[in-house]
Amino acid sequence: MSQVFLLRHAKAVWPSPGQKDFDRALDVTGIEAAKVVGEELRRSGLRPEIVLCSPAIRARQTLEYLALQPPFVLEDAEKLYSAGPDAYLLSIRMSGLEHETANSVMLVGHNPMMEELAIALIDHENSPAHPDLVSGFPTAGLAVINFDTPLAEIRPGTGVLQAFFSPAEHHL
Repeated sequence: MSQVFLLRHAKAVWPSPGQKDFDRALDVTGIEAAKVVGEELRRSGLRPEIVLCSPAIRARQTLEYLALQPPFVLEDAEKLYSAGPDAYLLSIRMSGLEHETANSVMLVGHNPMMEELAIALIDHENSPAHPDLVSGFPTAGLAVINFDTPLAEIRPGTGVLQAFFSPAEHHL
């Protein structure tokens, strides 16, 4: 069995004139939301073995404020900033090939890719629907999806949604 954690970056500031989208930082709400999601992960005992993170500032800060407990392998994944959901899926599979003993990977990235990938991966007939996932993947939203296959063999429509954490559930 393997697990995929899909984490959309937390809420970021709007770009100031001349600022690149890549350089947008988290706002105060985003920082608090990332901390809440990190607390939920620790409380639930869920922990990824591999973390693939977009190099964008807001994604890196989201990961920082999660305060994940080591050990885990952290890799920058340029594709998670610039590519679509197919590249996200390929990143999951490649992490499984490169880290053959790993059974879990977290992607820290952006919408609409997170939402599209989550919807594509889940077997909707055998997974409970989560209102926040159905209505749109919120900032700092985290989908945890289980698979019966190794990471390298994950296919769309075969995952079961184990959990969905949303800071909105904590009234941020």
